[in-house]
Amino acid sequence: MDVSISIVSYNTKDLLKRCIDSIKKYTQDISYEIIVVDNGSTDGTRNMLRGLKVKTILNNTNLFFSKANNQAFKKAQGRYFLILNSDTYFVDNPVKQLVDYLDTHADVGIAEGLELYEDGTIVETGSRNSSPIIDFYELSIFGKRIADKKKIKDFRFAHISRKRTFEIDVACDAFLMIRSELFKKLKGYDEDLSLYYTENDLCIRSQKMGYKIMHYGECKVMHIVSVSANKLRWKKLDIYYKDMLVYYKKHGKLAVGLFLFIMLHIEKLLLRVFRPNMFA
Repeated sequence: MDVSISIVSYNTKDLLKRCIDSIKKYTQDISYEIIVVDNGSTDGTRNMLRGLKVKTILNNTNLFFSKANNQAFKKAQGRYFLILNSDTYFVDNPVKQLVDYLDTHADVGIAEGLELYEDGTIVETGSRNSSPIIDFYELSIFGKRIADKKKIKDFRFAHISRKRTFEIDVACDAFLMIRSELFKKLKGYDEDLSLYYTENDLCIRSQKMGYKIMHYGECKVMHIVSVSANKLRWKKLDIYYKDMLVYYKKHGKLAVGLFLFIMLHIEKLLLRVFRPNMFA
């Protein structure tokens, strides 16, 4: 089999149905399977899945992104493992395009495609490896006010059109294809990371094994962005900051990671006072 498509869902029934329907409509000329991991949804997702010809893993609780995708990989039979968000959908055949690209570029371990918002605006995925200073600029209220915009643009490869193909450090795992043999060698996602920095860690470990990470701009997917995560409301920030600390501790930057973790939590307390409806 060519590809195993892993979709993790948490209360995104209608979006998940659209995603699966688009896969079946547009994915041609390759063999594939769809594996849906439902993280304890209560919106009727499970009843909807009964009518679809997909593999399912039904968790009683929300195991979040990394654990759920690792569960899917244990059932995967494809040469490639495509990690796909439930809030995405296809308008052509990007899976075949990614397979063809990886088949002809043996030095590439991971590739992402072009992501578009529904209005056609490009989602600026693909970046350099994260650093505490960049996270300070992008996550902190104070950091945003004094941000070095040149550093951020360099971090985001802002000078390069996402319609091009170019090497990156971190691919977005809303639409990410990895060689199954590589994912197995890496032992999958680090399950100490729940939702965030999952792709950062996966990509940096792939690079250490000698593989390139690429943005492949010739295939595309439509993406609404962060639908499941936003349902977590303020808990989303707690998970984000926890994952950030785990990531920096793992990669040798515990001191600055801890400082940033504490500062962001203080800012979150202020936000809850002055912007209590931020996630309304």
